[in-house]
Amino acid sequence: MKAKKIILIILAIAIVIGIGIVMGVGENNKNNSNNSNIRYNVVASNFASYDFLRAIIGDNKEIELTFLIGPGKDAHSYDPTAQDLITIKNANLFVYIGGEMEQWADKVLESIEANKTKKICISDFVDTIEEKKVDGVEEEEEGEKGSFDEHIWTSPENAIKMINALEQAMEEIDSENSNTYKENADKYITQIKEVDSKIQNIVDNKARDRLIFADKMPMQYFMEYYNLKASAAFNGCSTDTEPSAKTIAYLEDKVREENIPVILYIEINPGKVAKTIANETGAEAMQIQTLHNISLDDFKNGETWVSLMTRNIDVLKKALQ
Repeated sequence: MKAKKIILIILAIAIVIGIGIVMGVGENNKNNSNNSNIRYNVVASNFASYDFLRAIIGDNKEIELTFLIGPGKDAHSYDPTAQDLITIKNANLFVYIGGEMEQWADKVLESIEANKTKKICISDFVDTIEEKKVDGVEEEEEGEKGSFDEHIWTSPENAIKMINALEQAMEEIDSENSNTYKENADKYITQIKEVDSKIQNIVDNKARDRLIFADKMPMQYFMEYYNLKASAAFNGCSTDTEPSAKTIAYLEDKVREENIPVILYIEINPGKVAKTIANETGAEAMQIQTLHNISLDDFKNGETWVSLMTRNIDVLKKALQ
């Protein structure tokens, strides 16, 4: 994030705190709304954390759960609004990923250190890995060396660790409902393990071990968990959308050399490049859900980590078998 943006964020926080604005959290991306019985406000910066908290909280009407960034947006280009700052300031629990993707969070939290908000950097609860250069990505697109890959939620192992950490956090702010939170967390973990088992079965019977992304590849944890390889147009944190002719030619050659049947593109993307490569090679362009974010339609329909990852099963079957 540029220094100018950080200064603007700090200035906005100072204005919000200084004038003592007292407002409810934003109208969008809430689990519960228009409820006068709200006791706790819980805010998650990214979709996976929001979804895990949704499952843990269940039908508790005393909890207001907010998905801060909101559906259909790229987390890498997100800047908090004044309303977002108020939402975080009023939260009893704020969950964020941290890292390069959420540099803004550190600055925001420094400015509200003294208030009631419990802060959870969820990446502290998993074993992070350094962002690596993906095969096919041109050198200038390589991620900053030494920075960890923030897309921690893509492996079932990390998803379970995140749920356990979030369940503990909910118990700390609302101990009265600790048993319910634990039961809900365990139920969701069971569902994740079921999806994991189905994907592992596909991997165990694979005809190939490479996935081709004509897009960003924010699934490094997923790929390492299932011991798969990837070639891609961009690394996971790239903000570019148009690969060079050299990159496209490289991916097309890789598809032909290894007889790759499926070209992938990620959610919130029309898949233009994937479809171009598919047309040139005879492969099929298919969307894969990375849960980097969720489309507005899927969000409105109540799709979850489990349902979106389940959607990937048929995609992976066609791509690997």
